[in-house]
Amino acid sequence: MRFIKYLFLIFIIYPCCIHAETGTQKRIVGAIEIVEIVEANLTFKARVDTGAKTCSIHAEDIRIDAGSNPKGKPISFRVVNESGQFRVIQSIVDSFVSVKTSEGKEFRYKVPLTVKWKDVTKTVLVTLN
Repeated sequence: MRFIKYLFLIFIIYPCCIHAETGTQKRIVGAIEIVEIVEANLTFKARVDTGAKTCSIHAEDIRIDAGSNPKGKPISFRVVNESGQFRVIQSIVDSFVSVKTSEGKEFRYKVPLTVKWKDVTKTVLVTLN
């Protein structure tokens, strides 16, 4: 079974708001946009969730020598876009969270990734799921 993997992004919304002091124009953001993960040099379909507080990306083959505290440890993982292209990304664990799923609780790592949408580039914390 093939799953479409979406990168969930909230970072896109903030730079698109109008700023009264500067007079910049509002930018229209669709429910699904194409974004680039700079570290992977790959594009992904991103589902914009205005109610989300964080971003997440589907990650496979996560490798870390965490021990008891993974914070600050090197981590590598593979991302695959809708075209089947994949890259292995290496980063450092910023933090980790406990997430309730239908199967129980699981821990997920948060890593900084650079995400680009049109002319906006930001480094954001992304949860690996």
